[in-house]
Amino acid sequence: MGLKVTGNFCAAARVTAEVIHEAAMALRFHAKLQDFIELLHVYPTMAEALKIAAISRFKDPAKLSCCAE
Repeated sequence: MGLKVTGNFCAAARVTAEVIHEAAMALRFHAKLQDFIELLHVYPTMAEALKIAAISRFKDPAKLSCCAE
């Protein structure tokens, strides 16, 4: 019997995986809202970087809305 994974589940799992470290540190150190504002947020995430690398095979990343300056 196979596992059926919906698109919504995959999206939620990806987002969760990318922010779980921030949530864990916030709980451990009793973070306040200002702490999140001052925290360095890594961008692009590894998942986004891999997606952009894959897309760049067919499109110029500089023309993508995620990568435009």
